[in-house]
Amino acid sequence: MTSPKNKYYLGIATIVALALGFWLVRDIVATVKGKKNAADSGSSRPHIQFDRPNVPSKAPWRHNSRKAPGIDEILFGLPGERIVRFEDEEGYRDFLTRVGETKLRVLGRLDNLRAVRIGFDNREDLDGLLDDESAPNFRVSIPDLPQVGAQPGAIGFGRTTLEWLGVTTDNSDWGEGVRIAMLDTGVGQHETLGSRVREIDLVSGSQPSSTEIHGHGTAVAALMVGRDGISQGIVPAADLLSIRIADENGSSNSFLLAEGIVRAVDEGAQIINISMASYGDSLLVQDAVAYAGEKQVLIVASAGNEGYTVPAYPAAYENVIAVGAVDAAGQHLAFSNTGDSIDVAAPGFEVLAAWPGEEYTSFTGTSAAAPLVAGALGAALTETQSGQLLPLQAQSILESNLNASGAPGHDPFYGGGTLDVDRMVNTYTDGRFDLAVASNWYQEPAPDEVVGTLQVTVQNQGTEAISGASVDVIINDDIFSMALPLLQEGGSHVVSLPVNEPEDNQQIAIRSSINLNGNQDRDPGNNVLAGNIGLVDESLQGADGTPEPD
Repeated sequence: MTSPKNKYYLGIATIVALALGFWLVRDIVATVKGKKNAADSGSSRPHIQFDRPNVPSKAPWRHNSRKAPGIDEILFGLPGERIVRFEDEEGYRDFLTRVGETKLRVLGRLDNLRAVRIGFDNREDLDGLLDDESAPNFRVSIPDLPQVGAQPGAIGFGRTTLEWLGVTTDNSDWGEGVRIAMLDTGVGQHETLGSRVREIDLVSGSQPSSTEIHGHGTAVAALMVGRDGISQGIVPAADLLSIRIADENGSSNSFLLAEGIVRAVDEGAQIINISMASYGDSLLVQDAVAYAGEKQVLIVASAGNEGYTVPAYPAAYENVIAVGAVDAAGQHLAFSNTGDSIDVAAPGFEVLAAWPGEEYTSFTGTSAAAPLVAGALGAALTETQSGQLLPLQAQSILESNLNASGAPGHDPFYGGGTLDVDRMVNTYTDGRFDLAVASNWYQEPAPDEVVGTLQVTVQNQGTEAISGASVDVIINDDIFSMALPLLQEGGSHVVSLPVNEPEDNQQIAIRSSINLNGNQDRDPGNNVLAGNIGLVDESLQGADGTPEPD
């Protein structure tokens, strides 16, 4: 099955994988202990930043109460299971023939990727059959629902999610002809989903009873295709393919995730939503993601809810659209994983969604944010003025119409920015003038300095170029007026101003406002952005690093 040369390279790859696994564990542990370590090292205290008036911060602190996954689970996966992948069809078929003569159990097979999921009782049963070609079958799971930790004072969406995203007209026909696949816990009975959901069960192989369904998948589905006016989705007319890969506890594994991706592609899905996550980097899931990419199928995945500085898999993969979460004030939520691979932020706090049994839930987490992005991509396919688009064109529209958020440019909290469905579906609509103060971001000073930098991002969120405007920035009682250059559609300009680092218990008031100077503007509400910056008083923080309530 494996030549000595291949064994050598596989051994090297295994060592590299182990090293990466230890790096991931180290990063997770460092994140969990970050607040304590920062204090021990004498580094500066975290700042709070307010990008909206009278609302809490974007909060650089994190909820650290969640237990990090154990190193055994990260490196070795589910006990008593392995995944075997083959480079050629001959080796794959030969293994399937020989495995029947052993004590190993075939738990699943994925012919498209030449992979087999096997079970065993004793490690010795693998000797002489698998050599070095087997890999772990990692645990994949949903986050706890409906309660997920967020910073104190985070503002929920309730029934305002669509309005917040700019969907203010009848959208009941959006998404007609689009097929979205959802890899999750399956769906329960709810009138908002109607009869447009086709179900495939990879867990039990048959239709489970309603008592065996976890409600997570129902909530995710409703945010995409719900149509009862209460839990209204973004693309109610789209066809949803629900592929159940998780049991009643919300637990799955790498093999089922990969199998679900391949099945979704083969069933003609244009977009795949995965509101599940793992901290095991599966080679088989990588193969499945690549398979979807070859077919130009978009994969959207939740970043994870542990507050780590690395997203979970599959969101962490380059060819997957990784989604973080914000609250109704546009603030990064403390539990939402961060990192360079975050692509977009979307609503993820107390979003009203359907629940099995004709009920509703207050849905919190990046699991809620991901299907909103998937739905927005579906809307871009059918609701722009350019006719039916291809999935990669919809992705380009998403990336070109994000509202700038956080630090200038791509940042680890918001990725390219915050989701705006209205801008996406109107990307080809002429005559839209909309200049906005998108962000007031305070960059704290270097360790040996006392002066930080206020970075004000002004963005043209319309479809027409705008020139001749200016921006006034008030820092406490000081006013700074600056002319803005010509801004093309979607373009941004950053104004940087020095700001002394706040002292203990000091709040520095910031107010940025646009002077249109005769220009048109369709949304005056985003022309002003005000708030405060200040230091978090560590004496008022709880054990997990979050401020204690007053």
